[in-house]
Amino acid sequence: MLIVIPFPDGKQYISVAAAQEHHDTIHAYRKQILDYVDMVCTGPWESDHMDVLHNGIRVRVGSSKDFFMLKLKYGEAYEY
Repeated sequence: MLIVIPFPDGKQYISVAAAQEHHDTIHAYRKQILDYVDMVCTGPWESDHMDVLHNGIRVRVGSSKDFFMLKLKYGEAYEY
């Protein structure tokens, strides 16, 4: 299951310049998400630096229970 957890306040970093300008903010948010995923997810999961998208952070999870836990925390997460 692929899940994209959107950036706070619906922010999007569409251009490379915008992503570079907000690099620290994006990676701090990514770290916060991955720390939470590591803490609550029971099944296998994966996310690497290539999973930083223009509209959020992509996480691959192997369990619908894990998706549910992420949905509880981030609310707007959606599944692909």
